[in-house]
Amino acid sequence: MLTTVPISQYCLISGESIKAVERRIERGYWVKGSHYFTPANVRERWVDLVAISDWARNSGSNS
Repeated sequence: MLTTVPISQYCLISGESIKAVERRIERGYWVKGSHYFTPANVRERWVDLVAISDWARNSGSNS
């Protein structure tokens, strides 16, 4: 099972827009080295699905 994927693939899986993901990164909700990273010699950033899942479960209210 993959635990890291390019942002474009994450957006296909999740249904979120690339713009929404970029906003999270810009605002500091997703941290470089934890939630996302840029592999050497690759243009597109990749995301860590495990870290993002943890972030989604623990950010905000879970009523």
